[in-house]
Amino acid sequence: MEQLKILIVEDEPMIAESLQEMLELMEHQVLAVAESGEEAVMQLLEQEPDLLLLDIQLKGKMDGIELARLIRQKYNIPFIFTTAYADEETISRAKAEGPYGYIVKPYGVKDIMAAIEVAMSNYRLFSEISGQDPAAPMLVNDHLYIKVDQRLVKINRADIAYAEAKGDYVLIKTVQESFIIYSTLKKVIDKLEGPNFLQIHRSFLVNINHIADIEETTVSIVKKVIPVSRSRRNELLSRIETL
Repeated sequence: MEQLKILIVEDEPMIAESLQEMLELMEHQVLAVAESGEEAVMQLLEQEPDLLLLDIQLKGKMDGIELARLIRQKYNIPFIFTTAYADEETISRAKAEGPYGYIVKPYGVKDIMAAIEVAMSNYRLFSEISGQDPAAPMLVNDHLYIKVDQRLVKINRADIAYAEAKGDYVLIKTVQESFIIYSTLKKVIDKLEGPNFLQIHRSFLVNINHIADIEETTVSIVKKVIPVSRSRRNELLSRIETL
C-alpha cells in the first residue's frame, strides 16, 4: 500500500489516538488530528493531505457532513466517513456527499486498510477519467460514468431522458433508473452537449429523442411533464421533424 498523508477529523481523543496508531502501523503519515470541522478547515489551509478520515458527529457548529460538503466544493481531496451512527437517515445524508468510503465503528486495522485501498483506487479512477473534477459526470465514448456512493456507474448516453437541477445536486433520469449526483446542471450540460440534448428550461436538460409529446409550454418525457421556457421553444421545434 502506498504511504499517504492523512488528516484525522475526530472529536473523541481515545478513538483518534487509536486510529492514528493503526494508520502509523500501516506506515501512513498522520498530519494532524482535528477535533472539529472548523479546526479541520484551518488544517486544510496549512496542510495538503492525500486523504481525510472524517467522523460525522463533531463538536462545533459544523458536523462532518457539512465539512464533507465544503471539501467537495473547495478541495480535490478524497474522504472516508468514520462513524458510530449507522441509522438510515445518517447514511442517507452521508451518501449524498459522495464519500469514497464509509466505516462504522468499532473498526479494526483490516477495515481501515480495505477502506483506504478502495477509496484511493476509486479516487484515481475518477481523476483519470474526469481530470480535476471527480464529482461531475464523465463521458467516455457513448457512455457516461457517474459517481454513485462509492462506485462509478456506467450508463448509456442515449438512455438518458433528462437531467433536472435540484439545488446542489442533479437528478439524471434514464429510461429505467434515476441517479442523484453532487454536481451542477451546467457541468452535466457540458458533458452532454450535442444535437440530441437541449436545455429547455433553467432547471432541465432533455434528450429530444425521448420526448413523447409537446404542448405549448411543456413536454412529456418518460411520464414526466417538463416546462419549456419561451426562449427555448423555437429552438426545440427547430430540432425536431414534423409532418
